[in-house]
Amino acid sequence: MEAALQELKPRSMKVELVGTTASQVNAIRRTLLSDLPKLAIEDVEFHLGPIRDEATGKDYDSSTSMFDEAVALRLGLLPIPTDLGQFRKKSECTCKGEGCAHCQVMYSIDRKGPCTVYARDLVPLGDDSLAVLAPDVPIVRLGARQALLAYATAVVGTAREHAKWQVAHAVGASPHPHIKIARKGSCSDACLKRVAQSCPVDILEFQGGKVNVTDESKCILCWGCEHACEHGSVKVEPDEEKFYLRFETDGSLTTREAFRFALKDLKRRFEELREAVQAIP
Repeated sequence: MEAALQELKPRSMKVELVGTTASQVNAIRRTLLSDLPKLAIEDVEFHLGPIRDEATGKDYDSSTSMFDEAVALRLGLLPIPTDLGQFRKKSECTCKGEGCAHCQVMYSIDRKGPCTVYARDLVPLGDDSLAVLAPDVPIVRLGARQALLAYATAVVGTAREHAKWQVAHAVGASPHPHIKIARKGSCSDACLKRVAQSCPVDILEFQGGKVNVTDESKCILCWGCEHACEHGSVKVEPDEEKFYLRFETDGSLTTREAFRFALKDLKRRFEELREAVQAIP
């Protein structure tokens, strides 16, 4: 298999895979969706009882317009930057799951109403580089005399456990299309114009009595041009050994980190499978 980058941005990637099969590309797609590790808030401890503002001497009620469970869910969905060289799952950490700087991150939130609590109000304890990546996401609205005081713990997990640990989104794979247009067909100019106009991505143009393909790689395999031709002069065939893979991330990992981890994880699992098969007597 050979890979060639078509587009690379911190949060989006398009890569061309050559010399592969649909099942292999699908294995990469499923790994991107389910098996990438990242930090996400797992536990939230809310302060119960009155909260006093030391500066003004006012007492606030430890309550919001939402249930604590709903607030905790919103906090858990916030994207947190994750360094896979530093953080690991608790089950794989040398602390044996007790919690340390290599498997968990602590956050605090302390706001008094009336105000709107935003993601930026969730402050990491110790390392400011671990601040959430979407600071303007609203969490909850606090009324007068309402306050939110809580401590949250982020741990590493994967989307197989919960969607809040899902790194990659909009993961899609499609085969490279081949558009074949018969040069000596029985199509009239009106038919060829109709074929060119049927393309929703505008990669077909009618010029000089024939239809030209401007960028075959942008074809979305809708087969609209085939249906528009009355004489069967247009054929769209997917390549069985050449595919395009596209995906985005929530920013917790860059697309380069996510793609590399997916390939390494697949290789590791295939090696484990090979060893297991060889061990069968």
